[in-house]
Amino acid sequence: MRAKRYLAVLAAAALLLTACGKMDSSSSGSSSSGASGSGSGQKDEAWKTGLAIQTETKAGDKAGEIHSIAAAVLLDEDGRIVQVVVDELEGKITTQDDGAVTVAEDLRTKRQKTDEEYPMSAVSSIGKSWIEQADAFGEYLMGKTAEEVRKVETDSDGYAKDADLLSGCTIKVDGYREAVAAACAQAKAMGAAEGDSLALGMETADISKTLQATADKDAVPRLNVTAAALTVNESGRVTSAICDVAEPSLTVNSKGMVAGDGEVKSNHVLGDDYGMREASALGKEWYEQSDGYASYLKGKTAEEIEKIPSDGSDADLASMCTINTAKMQKAVLRALDTLRA
Repeated sequence: MRAKRYLAVLAAAALLLTACGKMDSSSSGSSSSGASGSGSGQKDEAWKTGLAIQTETKAGDKAGEIHSIAAAVLLDEDGRIVQVVVDELEGKITTQDDGAVTVAEDLRTKRQKTDEEYPMSAVSSIGKSWIEQADAFGEYLMGKTAEEVRKVETDSDGYAKDADLLSGCTIKVDGYREAVAAACAQAKAMGAAEGDSLALGMETADISKTLQATADKDAVPRLNVTAAALTVNESGRVTSAICDVAEPSLTVNSKGMVAGDGEVKSNHVLGDDYGMREASALGKEWYEQSDGYASYLKGKTAEEIEKIPSDGSDADLASMCTINTAKMQKAVLRALDTLRA
C-alpha cells in the first residue's frame, strides 16, 4: 500500500511537470536532482534493499541495557525510499552486590509485543501504539533520499520538530533516523523490483557464558541480535535478502558494577575486520557467507525456507555458507510472518 501511494505521487508529479512545459534540449541527458549514483547523471535502474543494525550498550548502577535498532529499506532507481520498516530491542540486565547477573527473559522487540504488553497508546498524547508511530515515521520518510533522511530535524531529546511528523509520531526518532540513513547507505541491488513488499525480522538470544562475577573473573552478559531484511513478490517468493548480526556485551565485576563499550558494530559493518576468513573452510569472511545464505533464499517461499536444514547438510548451501544459520533462519521467518499477519 505504501509503495502504491508513493508511485501515485510520482505519477502526479510527472504529469505536473509535463503540463508546465518541456525542458529545453540543452538540458537533455543532464542529471535529475533526485538521481542516485555518481556525478555522471545516469540513473541506476535497479531497486536496492538495505539493512542496518545500530547497537549500543548502556551501563548504570547495578543495571545495564543492550539497545538495538534495526532498519530495513527498499529504494527505487533514484535512491529514494519506497518502503521502510524499523524495529527496536531493549535488552536489560540487573546485578547483585555479589556479582550475580540476571538477563531479562523477555527479549522480544517492540514490534513483537502487543499494545497491551508495550502499552504506548495508553500514555501517548496522540493515542497511538509504538508500531503505529514507528510506521508513521516510515510513511514520513517515503520519497526521501539518505541525505534527506539525515536532515530530518530533532530536538536535543531526539523528538521530531516537524509538525506534520509530530501529528502521527511523538516518540523519539533520532535513533531511527540514523538507522534508516545507514540502511540506505548500505543498500544494494539484489533483485528487488517495483511491486515487491519489504519485511524486517529480528531474533535475539542470550548467549552469555557466565553470569556470575568473581574476584578473578568478570561476568559478561552477551546477546546475539540477528536481523533480516527481505523483499517478496506478489507470488510470495523472496526477491532479495540480507542478514546481519550484532553481538553486544556488558561487563560486570564482583561487586555488581556494570561497564559497557558504547557503540557495537554489526558483523556486516566489521567486514574483513571480523577475522573469519583464515579460519573458514571456504576461505570466506562472515559477511560473504551471510550473503551466500541470503542469496540462497531468493526465489523461495516461506514454506520452502522453513524446510532448509540449518545443520550444514544442504550441500548447495554449504558450498556458500558454513556458518550457523539457525538464528538467521528464525529472523527470516519472522520477517515473512509479518507479511502474512
